Amino acid sequence: MTIIELVAKEARPERRKIIAAALTSGIANAIVLAMINQVTQEGSRGANAQFLTLFVFAVVLYIVGARANYHRTTTVLERALHRIRTRVVEKVERADMEKLERIGAAEIYDRITDNVAVISESAGRLAFFLQSLCIIAASTLYLASISLPAFVLIALLIVGGFTLYASRNQEISAYFIRAAQTRLTFFNQLTDLLEGFKEVKFSRRRGRELREDMVQTSGALRDDTKKANALLDDNFIFGTCVLFAALGAVVFILPLRIESLGESQQKLIAGILFVWGPLGGCTGGLPAYLRSNVALSAIDDLERKLDEALEAGGGKATEDPWQGRLATALEAHEIRYSYGDGGDGGDGKAAFRIGPMSLRIAAGETVFIVGGNGSGKSTFLKNLTGLYRPRFGSLSVDGVPVTEANVAAYRELFSAIYSDFHLFSKVYGLTGVAEPKVHALIEQMQLQHKTSFAGDRFTRRDLSTGQRKRLAMIVTLLEDRPICVFDEWAADQDPEFRKYFYEELLPSLKQRGKTVLAVSHDDRYFHCADRVITLEYGKIRAIEPGSGSAFKPPATHSATKPGA
Repeated sequence: MTIIELVAKEARPERRKIIAAALTSGIANAIVLAMINQVTQEGSRGANAQFLTLFVFAVVLYIVGARANYHRTTTVLERALHRIRTRVVEKVERADMEKLERIGAAEIYDRITDNVAVISESAGRLAFFLQSLCIIAASTLYLASISLPAFVLIALLIVGGFTLYASRNQEISAYFIRAAQTRLTFFNQLTDLLEGFKEVKFSRRRGRELREDMVQTSGALRDDTKKANALLDDNFIFGTCVLFAALGAVVFILPLRIESLGESQQKLIAGILFVWGPLGGCTGGLPAYLRSNVALSAIDDLERKLDEALEAGGGKATEDPWQGRLATALEAHEIRYSYGDGGDGGDGKAAFRIGPMSLRIAAGETVFIVGGNGSGKSTFLKNLTGLYRPRFGSLSVDGVPVTEANVAAYRELFSAIYSDFHLFSKVYGLTGVAEPKVHALIEQMQLQHKTSFAGDRFTRRDLSTGQRKRLAMIVTLLEDRPICVFDEWAADQDPEFRKYFYEELLPSLKQRGKTVLAVSHDDRYFHCADRVITLEYGKIRAIEPGSGSAFKPPATHSATKPGA
């Protein structure tokens, strides 16, 4: 889809008004041209007052038409971009997590920000292009009324020039497309530099090699953009030469063929000069037009990928057999998972596998999951919480299998803080949160001197990692869901608060009937768990009892609303 097709599709209810506005400004320009030629020819003789009145009327008519054209075209385009942004955000929210990770955040950022901005900036150019076409059409018709042979010659030159001009657009677009892809690569490399800055500072060789890659990518971006702009410059110069050719034909060639042209020659020259600006606007606006088409094509490609990444059922819970309750147990039955496209790894593409793994976690139980780096702890939790779908095997809650129809409701049973957690600018998903309750939790997490809570948001989030994890814990406690998942939550806490987490917070959650799954490396606190599950190479190596069973959970648990 091109930018013109997008506007035409979006502007169906207003298409006639946009065309009428553009035609109005075009006709007004032709009237101005005719008035100037007429008064110039008659000099100071005759009805100058009438011509002046008509001239002023034409100028006012042009202003009204031009404003309406610009306003309506911009409104239509921005409305279309708003729908695109909204549609992309909705598709991202409904996407399967694993497939979304394959697309990558960098591509989504680039498409929904930079590419949309490129299209938005073309709104004025597009309106001017449409208006210029109407001015050129109206002005050339006026030239036809002066001299038909001159009109035919000028029209042939303009049409021929535009045909040759447009024939190079495909080559220019190819350079812009390649430049857009290279820009995305550079964005990813810049992200590596900024997010991996600590690692870069620890290795001069790593920093040098990354810098060399970035310089090479930047050079490729420079070359592609330079080639595209060089072709555009050649096109612009060619377009100017077409106008010179038209002027030359009127001044030097047509007088030799048409004896009566002399008295009309000045009008023809004035007409050609009058369309010079609009014609230059059309040719000069081509770079913005081509860039907009490239940007729109990239957005279309992203939407296609997101359509393929949509979860079955669109990520919406069509069934909810649990109603926010965990009555007996959460069970994993021979689940297996592998990254990549390899499925069970038969084609060798899978980078990492877990399973087969079977586990039964009773309601109200506190379970620690331990293991070395790369043992599969986080991957196992993502499968267990429904973020990833096992390649084989199944999950069930209270004997009810987790299916595509109820997986969204299944995920609502969990409140999770992963190691790469995110703190939102606002406490989304919670209604009726009582500020006194939040302030009490802030004090409980010893953050009363660091932040506060007002208007559904924490007043400050730029804290240390450990303190931000405490804010995330506050959100978890407010959500009050039956299953809590903590992925190395205590790793960034000071010794005092680490002890509080294991010896006070986890037991209090257990007493409230919460089921807790915690990834931990703190063996000195393993006694706080009912069971300790050790993973190794993606499989359960051992399940050992803890002493946390002294805390007796209730038989069932029902989630209550925050602030209740």
